Amino acid sequence: MQFRSRLLALEQQSLNASMNRHFIFNSLNSIQYFINTQDKLSANRFLTNFAQLIRKNLDSAGHDGNMIPLSKEIERLKLYLSLEAMRFKDKFSYEFQIEPQDLDGIYLPAMLLQPFVENSIIHGILPNQNQKGVIMISIQERNNCLEIKIEDNGIGISNSLKQKESFMGDHKSQGMEITAKRIELIKKISNQAFEIVGPIDRINEDSKINGTYVLLKIPLNILDNLD
Repeated sequence: MQFRSRLLALEQQSLNASMNRHFIFNSLNSIQYFINTQDKLSANRFLTNFAQLIRKNLDSAGHDGNMIPLSKEIERLKLYLSLEAMRFKDKFSYEFQIEPQDLDGIYLPAMLLQPFVENSIIHGILPNQNQKGVIMISIQERNNCLEIKIEDNGIGISNSLKQKESFMGDHKSQGMEITAKRIELIKKISNQAFEIVGPIDRINEDSKINGTYVLLKIPLNILDNLD
């Protein structure tokens, strides 16, 4: 009961983090920019996606056990990425490679993936001035687990940590901290091997850092153990 109460509190914090004041303020600024520049098409598109994302975030918090179908989480993540791609003026593109067919029959903790993608954008893609960013999200089933891999071609985790030490001291992503705590509690409650590999630097053929990846391994039967 104590673990479940703590998990519920963290899930509420996760919702707050996904709709933090900075993201909302920046989104409203982007809408204002499109309006002021007479770009009505972009303004309408941004506003529509922004409203849908907020609604989906609120809907996610109402699901039993805060577990939602994979289809819903993908929809929410695509909306978030579309907004950030517009806000940063096509600084990056994104792609999904989805193997499972029954996206409505696979469940995972709601709002789990956004902090990892947000990290890729802010700490990997945006600091890289040498090339346009690419974020790849691949989803597949392996060994009774849902494996979700989030990759980017940014500056890499090693360089990102050096920059954060130089400019932000011991600052940590609130969303990532909350997600790490949620996963630890889910592992304790479900007694399942919920695993995160990374973030790890991607190394190219020239032995140079070419971005970062993180791999989430979520047991497919985790919902049964959280009831």
